[in-house]
Amino acid sequence: MSEVTQHDLSALVREHAPDLQQFLARRLGCVDTAKDLVQDTFLRVLQNKPGEVLGNPRAFLFRVATNLLIDHHRRQQHRDTMTLDDPERPLDQADQGPSIERVVWSKQQVARLTRAIEELPPKCRQVFLLIKFHHLTHAEVATKLGIAQSTVVKHMIKAVDFCRSRLDEP
Repeated sequence: MSEVTQHDLSALVREHAPDLQQFLARRLGCVDTAKDLVQDTFLRVLQNKPGEVLGNPRAFLFRVATNLLIDHHRRQQHRDTMTLDDPERPLDQADQGPSIERVVWSKQQVARLTRAIEELPPKCRQVFLLIKFHHLTHAEVATKLGIAQSTVVKHMIKAVDFCRSRLDEP
């Protein structure tokens, strides 16, 4: 474990911003909200006490983002339970949440993707899951599975192409 400076935290934020945004967008179904939460994550991380020791700074960054995501969902649930008679609810604001069609479509896409992942050959599926859901690098997956890094890349290309083709089907 090493001492983390403000400069280190800023570099961590810049390095992982795209991954963090993709992580949040997948869970939210809304890129704009994900961008907002990425900014909130950065603000929260940069408020971290300089000199504090972090064992895994990347994990810390994603933990902060996950906590903000949970807070966002709680606020959304609270808004959803408010009635029209609630004097604190402004009636002149548009609903910022996704439409019901978007929610249904997203759920259908998730189901299609889940089926596509299940249809992958076992080794290809394992590589895909380790990279996309456990956030391991190609090198880490190669070491973990005892295969060449080029094989990991081939499995990922195959998996992504297969999943994409399944999602593009009518």
